[in-house]
Formats: sequence, C-alpha cells, structure tokens
Amino acid sequence: MDDEIYVLHARVCKSLSSPLRLRILDLLRDGERSVSELVSLTGVSQPNLSLQLRFLWDNGVLERTRMGTAVRYRVAHPEIFEAIDIFRTILAKKLAREHQLTRRGTPR
Repeated sequence: MDDEIYVLHARVCKSLSSPLRLRILDLLRDGERSVSELVSLTGVSQPNLSLQLRFLWDNGVLERTRMGTAVRYRVAHPEIFEAIDIFRTILAKKLAREHQLTRRGTPR
C-alpha cells in the first residue's frame, strides 16, 4: 500500500508541474467547464488544451462528463485546491524573502 500511495502522489504532483495545467485547475475552482469554455479562457489551441485535460484526467485529478459531442471537466477532489494553495503560500513567502534579500544587497 505504501508504494502505491507514493506512486499516486508522484502522479498528482506531476499533474501540478505545468503552469498551463495549474491555470486550468484555477479555472475549474468554481465548477465544471466545457472544453470550448476552457479554450476561450486560456487562449491555447484546442488540441493542446485537450492534451493537458487528458493528462489531468488520466492522473485522477479531473473527472469528465460527455454531453453529446461536448465534454465537460470538473475537479475530482476539491481538496486539491488546498494543496495548491499551500504551495502558493510557501512560494509567495520564498519570493518575498528573495526579493527582500535582493533589495538588501542593492545599494540605495
């Protein structure tokens, strides 16, 4: 069981390693969206977006519903946003610290 959870953990983290995939997840915070909505909101091509959505779906981050020819995506586990927000908090602190150190090293 432990090895299995490590593998799943790594797969989810890999899903979060793309700026575009993180942007897609942000757009899904308020609920499900269609592929065409996501194309419009991201400005990326439909094939590229579909590839990223498939990656997130394959790794269990997203669920999807087919409605005729349309496909709608939603986050499989809303708790993923807690993890994303924790990472953002850590990274914001890191950036602020680096900025502070840079300013100290720069003559005024």
